[in-house]
Amino acid sequence: MLLIANWKMNMTRNAITSYLDALSGEDRWAVWRDRGIRFFLAPPYPYLEFLGDQLRSRNLPIGILAQNMCAFEKGAYTGEVSAAMLKDLGVDGVLLGHSERRQYFGETDSAVAEKTSRALSLGLLPVVCFGETWEEREAGSCSEVWTRQVGPVWERVVKARSEGIGIPVYWAYEPVWAIGTGRTAVLDDIREVSRHLRKDFGEEVASGLLYGGSVNDDSVSGLCEKGTVHGFLVGTAFLEPKCVLRIFDRLFGSR
Repeated sequence: MLLIANWKMNMTRNAITSYLDALSGEDRWAVWRDRGIRFFLAPPYPYLEFLGDQLRSRNLPIGILAQNMCAFEKGAYTGEVSAAMLKDLGVDGVLLGHSERRQYFGETDSAVAEKTSRALSLGLLPVVCFGETWEEREAGSCSEVWTRQVGPVWERVVKARSEGIGIPVYWAYEPVWAIGTGRTAVLDDIREVSRHLRKDFGEEVASGLLYGGSVNDDSVSGLCEKGTVHGFLVGTAFLEPKCVLRIFDRLFGSR
């Protein structure tokens, strides 16, 4: 089970320090880790190194994901950050294709595929986001959207596998209509996604399915089904450390 806190464009050094202070001293982190539960924080770029230092100083078994990266290896790409730079900072992986990147910054399916290939080649864990808008859902085109977004990425993953790269890839289903709206998909919706991924791309994709979209401590229990949901990508709720602990306790118990 994998859980990710996507901080988006939030937090400062003082806020991060307070956040980690609230999580420190909880011996249950080691218990959860030993159960195979992995927790990642995805901070804004300026705080990747600071967060890593703070986690190490507290001996917290929490990983770090970047929120994005460049598809190119290096060069004259002002404002971009490469996979090699993230690796150099000790980052564990990267979120790719988040709906906000697609919507506000014009990120394409082919760009997400290229980024995934680059991440795998550098040993970074990719978490690839996909999902439909409300209009696409109303039009009955969900499955076409899922295939269009996942397909090009999966081709790159297959190629990486043929080259001996076995790093797992996670696929975060985040219906755009549920992000930040308070509306949440129900378990039947996620089962449909899982069935579609299994049919079109095979068991590996389905077995790496995460859910994201207005996840909170009220909704999370009803969305967790063994064999269907393998983790959660959480935004607003995971900006509050007390909510992190409540959700973990609800899913896994305090001990």
